[in-house]
Amino acid sequence: MCPNTENDHAPGSRDTRPKAGTGRVFEVGYVPHERDAAQADATGDAGREEAKAPAGTPPFPGTSSPAAKPKEKKPLSEAERKHRLRTRVVAVVIAAVVALLGGGYAVVSHNEQVAHEEAVARKKAAEKKRQEEQAEAIRVHDEYVSNLNKVYMYMMGGAVTSETACNLTSGVWHDAIFGGWDDETSPYQASDFNDALKKLYESEKYQGYVSGIEDGNDKIDDIMRDLTDPPSDCESAYETLQDLYPEYQSFASLATDPSGSYTTYTQKFEEADSTVSSKIQLLGTQIPDPIQSDDSSSS
Repeated sequence: MCPNTENDHAPGSRDTRPKAGTGRVFEVGYVPHERDAAQADATGDAGREEAKAPAGTPPFPGTSSPAAKPKEKKPLSEAERKHRLRTRVVAVVIAAVVALLGGGYAVVSHNEQVAHEEAVARKKAAEKKRQEEQAEAIRVHDEYVSNLNKVYMYMMGGAVTSETACNLTSGVWHDAIFGGWDDETSPYQASDFNDALKKLYESEKYQGYVSGIEDGNDKIDDIMRDLTDPPSDCESAYETLQDLYPEYQSFASLATDPSGSYTTYTQKFEEADSTVSSKIQLLGTQIPDPIQSDDSSSS
């Protein structure tokens, strides 16, 4: 007995398997799973939405779309063109104004700096000039005071010498007339007062007095020429000196060049001696101190 094959089955058999080549197995009686159905629906919907997307819509990630068609530029109207031109002009003008203002500020700032430096320089120059003028005024003042002191000392020494010479002349004159020679007058003794006075005037002692008085007078005259413009605090001393100077000159001439009679000579001598002595003392009290102490100012 031969074995059964696929075609050897009894009629009416329950073996209902389809024959080979008759169709797909899942076409008959296949029920898809719910998950598979949901995925299929999603895939189908996406496919349908992608297919329905209008042209020019931005593509989804991973997709591409055709390039958008460029828009045509419309020509500007005359009003818009003028408006844009005015806008550009205004912008240029504003930039120029800003640049000018910036430059102007820089110029103004520079000018202010220069003016400030010039003002400082002028102030320093003025202060320096003031100090120089003050120093010069002090120098002139102290030099004037020094000259006053010199005149005072020369007149004081000249007055003392004149007084000594006049006293000796008066003594010899007196003793030659009235007698009574002493140790001071006897070296010039003579029988006639003219001879006695001649001996006196020719003596070395008397010539020494005259020489000292004349040297002092020359120095006084030189200094007096520089005392014509006194400082304010020296005006009183200068006025006293102006009054004293002729009196002193007269007193000195009595010593260097005696004249007149014994009586008139003696009287003039006593008057001049008293006047000159008092005015010299007054002059000494009116001379101010120097502003700066300097040894050279009193030399």
